[in-house]
Amino acid sequence: MTQYQSIILAKYIAAYFNDKGADINMTKIQKLTYIAYGIFLAVKERPIINERPQAWPYGPVFPTTRNKLLNLDLNSICLSDNDLKDISSDKDIVDLVELIYNNFNWSAAKLSKWSHKEGSPWEATVSKQGFKWGDRIEDDRIKSYFKKLIVIKNDE
Repeated sequence: MTQYQSIILAKYIAAYFNDKGADINMTKIQKLTYIAYGIFLAVKERPIINERPQAWPYGPVFPTTRNKLLNLDLNSICLSDNDLKDISSDKDIVDLVELIYNNFNWSAAKLSKWSHKEGSPWEATVSKQGFKWGDRIEDDRIKSYFKKLIVIKNDE
């Protein structure tokens, strides 16, 4: 299975949400990319993308993706965009983004607040002694958190 560039996954999520008529902005796309990263890591036991999330003041951020998206109109990204052809045909990704749309189509503020919850990987990272903004959120922490989240979701 393919590991995608983080910008491609983020653009695919934006395109999917645009296709559904859902609001999308930089904060929301960062949190949704993080959720996709966490779920995939928990289920498939490996990273879905080539970039790892960092702890920033408003939650987990993929800096390279953020910097590349700053120059784009997120609302104009379409599923038919040429650079999304490969990812759009990956059933695992399509199913994952549909799951995220159905369960996490929240406001950017709510997603940011959710990512800061006590016990979250972001919160655990920023609480570590010697923490600095931009420190990486460890994959093991993300994987175990999302494994618990998935179990809880399935039991509801």
